[in-house]
Amino acid sequence: MHGYSQISNKGCVVMNTRIEFFYRDACNFKIFDEVVILGALHHESIRPYMEQKEFFIPSVVGLHDLQPIPLTVHDHVWHEIESISLTEDEATIHIEARDFLFMFVKAHANGWHIGDVFKSKGML
Repeated sequence: MHGYSQISNKGCVVMNTRIEFFYRDACNFKIFDEVVILGALHHESIRPYMEQKEFFIPSVVGLHDLQPIPLTVHDHVWHEIESISLTEDEATIHIEARDFLFMFVKAHANGWHIGDVFKSKGML
């Protein structure tokens, strides 16, 4: 997989952001993943836009959902962020930090598109 990195106009590597997130079903079964996005982002920047300041839906903000397919009665759409940290590692997806933050702001303003997400998952 090709990574993405940014070089400032002064030739310095720009810090990227590692986002570790997970899905936990109603039986506490967990699935973890992580991505590195372009540029710097802090958890406190997106927390106000998360559902109850804790939950989010990855597919609404450019990431992939972690629920196993097929869904069971124990599944839902919400995921959690375990940690966000700065890294010099190359980005694993081509999403810039400012765009990622904007997607959280937009998702929050639109109620996380919950009806559309439920329909796409066959939950309605």
